Amino acid sequence: MATSEFLVKKVFKLEKDDLLIFCYLDQDKPLFSDSQVPGFLTELDVPKEKGGRVTVAAGTNRNRRFLARTVRLDDEHASPQEKLKQVLSSEISGAEDEGIKRIAVFLSASNQEYLSVCQEAAMLGGYRFDKYLEKKSEPCPVCCFMDEALDSNEKNAIKARNELYSWVNFARDICNEPPNTVEPESLAAIFKSQGRKAGLKVTVWDEKRLLKEKCGGIIAVGQGASSRPRLVIGQYNPKNAEGHLCLVGKGVTMDTGGYCLKPANSQTGMKYDMSGAALTFAAACAMSRLKLPIKITVITPLVENDISSTAFHTNDVITMRNGKTVQVDNTDAEGRLILADALCLASEMKPDWIVDAATLTGACVVALGEDIAGVFGTNSDFNRSIVDAGMDTGEFLWEMPLHMPYMEQLKATIADMKNIGSRWGGAITAALFLRKFVPDDVTWAHIDVAGPCVKEDPLGFLGKGAKGFGVRTLVGLAQKLNGL
Repeated sequence: MATSEFLVKKVFKLEKDDLLIFCYLDQDKPLFSDSQVPGFLTELDVPKEKGGRVTVAAGTNRNRRFLARTVRLDDEHASPQEKLKQVLSSEISGAEDEGIKRIAVFLSASNQEYLSVCQEAAMLGGYRFDKYLEKKSEPCPVCCFMDEALDSNEKNAIKARNELYSWVNFARDICNEPPNTVEPESLAAIFKSQGRKAGLKVTVWDEKRLLKEKCGGIIAVGQGASSRPRLVIGQYNPKNAEGHLCLVGKGVTMDTGGYCLKPANSQTGMKYDMSGAALTFAAACAMSRLKLPIKITVITPLVENDISSTAFHTNDVITMRNGKTVQVDNTDAEGRLILADALCLASEMKPDWIVDAATLTGACVVALGEDIAGVFGTNSDFNRSIVDAGMDTGEFLWEMPLHMPYMEQLKATIADMKNIGSRWGGAITAALFLRKFVPDDVTWAHIDVAGPCVKEDPLGFLGKGAKGFGVRTLVGLAQKLNGL
């Protein structure tokens, strides 16, 4: 709920309790110019080790306390950009303990590309969810000092990144909220309010509308919870739109597993099971605010997978929106059921591209680990565009095979298909299940974000809790589709 402020200035004036950061690409290549080093610093010792960090001065100047550190960014396991993000995020985290009130980073005009790195580190690495803590602290600001004034293009780029990162943090706020606060009805209200502020046309389908629209999967999964299921549709249609991208996000606000109950340890973190909805809706809002010339539709089915006398059962047969019947072999394979209805709706809108995002399977985490999302789809070039968009924004995704022979595992005896295959290749069979609800002539990709979106521990320079993973990738994808 709080993040570091990011500022850019030309003239450095020491303030009380400043931390001064001087970065080197290696032992001999500084990212700053000699003229930027304040006169009260007599010497800057460069760390001897790769990736090292050294405090070179600690004292006062004109009654203003300060610390000064030098950093080498030639880390063995991280690029210079990633290393700088990690350093600044770490300094923000430790600022309160050291009594630091501002972090000053010095950059020369020839190294201006690192300005965006510092901004990302401040706004995303400086994020803290402290809403429910009695003691709250304001993250210290990060100020970049340049030896030349910025031109209008770079100033506009800073504003655009500020807008994007604020929506990444919106997605994080939503995911970090406890499940007794964010449930289907309240989340639908949040999406409606924030979506309209961002410029989206927002429509909410309640339970009656879902029944009328024959969304059998959403109704079945959500029927056991006191907070009734919802589906939110957000639309952005600029006059100069070129192409129509439809985003679909899984929104299970809490997943107990239903009657196929998850063990207690496995239920921890299941408030993040609506990360797909959060990231797709936040991305659509960002695209609208950035005025991208592309038509965007975002569809988020919202449910709570609970146990009660009205909850759906193993062996139930559900009729989906497109008329297909599904035999429920596992009530904990619920995300694909709500996505199926949403994908049917998305397909009816005849977009040029459909991308769904979901914390869908533990199998994808087994395959790729917690840091990397899997991409499955009907068009390898489009899949590659998603992976590349992620790489460009510092998010890691990997193309996975949509291996059609595994479709045999989804055959059922009394229904058109069942909702789960065998233990092996579970991420693939989940993607294949979704594939049955998208027409062959539609370019579709499925992103399984179960690793990075559910990871509670830090991910790179991002701290504990929700990471907002995927928002930057989808915005980058929309820009690629427009050749921006």
